[in-house]
Amino acid sequence: MTEPQRDITYILHWGDLTSTVRMLAAAKIIRDTYRRDRIVLLTTPDYESLLRHCPWFNAIETDACPDTRPMAGLRDKRIKLSKPVRIFDLAGTADSRKIKGLFRFSKCKWHEVAAREGDPQHPVDAVSGALNAALGLTPDYYPLGGAPAPDASWVDFLAKQSRMLDPEYFGLNGPFALLAPAGESVKPALRWPMEKWAALAHELLQAGITPALIGGPDTRDVGRHVSQVAPGARDITGKAKLPQLAGLARRTCFVFSEDTPLLHLLAASGAPALALYGDVGDPALIAPRGSAPVILMHATTLAQVTPEEAIAAMRFAGGFADAPAAA
Repeated sequence: MTEPQRDITYILHWGDLTSTVRMLAAAKIIRDTYRRDRIVLLTTPDYESLLRHCPWFNAIETDACPDTRPMAGLRDKRIKLSKPVRIFDLAGTADSRKIKGLFRFSKCKWHEVAAREGDPQHPVDAVSGALNAALGLTPDYYPLGGAPAPDASWVDFLAKQSRMLDPEYFGLNGPFALLAPAGESVKPALRWPMEKWAALAHELLQAGITPALIGGPDTRDVGRHVSQVAPGARDITGKAKLPQLAGLARRTCFVFSEDTPLLHLLAASGAPALALYGDVGDPALIAPRGSAPVILMHATTLAQVTPEEAIAAMRFAGGFADAPAAA
């Protein structure tokens, strides 16, 4: 007996890590609404290693490249031949609108619900409200912080299959905190001074919590400095992939970072977080979202924030609780 053919739903999205994590909130709403559909995410290869484990997609196609590329015609033909019932455009770019042109004479329903630059709402609130309106759900408007947060807790399933997501794999035994400094590609004015990262690590060690420095290759100088100045701190900068970092965030006591894309993934994984912002207007409109508290610290000059103030904020958010909230 053959399984009846399922409707095909496409989600179009490409962007940086921040927008990719935010997209997860909309993807969950779409999955909850169309549980029987075959949902295909059209994206770029950048974060496929993370997204392929997400249960809200049945398939991921990673050739979402500009239509000037030679393979774009084959991609567009493939999408059209699949006869999707509906397409959700979460990219909102000229490239996605070119794909829309393929379906102008089709019965396929096209929903453009991408966040718009300059929108006075947080992108997660704006997209969730627009998506609800398109689907006939309520509410069609969310106040600040009202929309469901992006959720990456599904990495727990992956953690059961691979010990590479265990803290012990990185030499972390007992309580630990994740410190995610901005890399060298970020302007110095938007980075917390290296010596303050070291001082914070020392304070955490005194409290019985192992600080673990995480980030991409451009954060290795900070990780190396902190591990040398504060013996006992773990430097795993440049050594962990995104699924592993999400797995660590599920087990950490706390996360501390400047305004970095990685912080959005860590918060969405369920870790309590402290986000440090410079002169960016209202940080609440761009802040990471998650199921645990996210504390925002706003300073004209980041160097004004002391390690003691960071520790106090961590305590306020429950970062020194006996058990991590996301475990």
